[in-house]
Amino acid sequence: MELIKTKISKGYQTVFPSEIRRKIGGEPGDEIIWSVIGNDVYLHVRKHGSEDPIKELIGAFETASEDDGTRDLDKVINE
Repeated sequence: MELIKTKISKGYQTVFPSEIRRKIGGEPGDEIIWSVIGNDVYLHVRKHGSEDPIKELIGAFETASEDDGTRDLDKVINE
């Protein structure tokens, strides 16, 4: 595994390293989705113009009730 470091600027911005952009084909307009689990941060890059596959599952299955977690997830995905 290759580790690449970047710094956070005074404006709380950072660089998307060129080595990673080349490996995943990152381009302007792509979205970066950040997930925090415990003390770990995970990134997922969604290509510009592509549909989120999770959106296809929303409402696809009938449930007896909808809990708050599902509503919160739906709200984040649909923003």
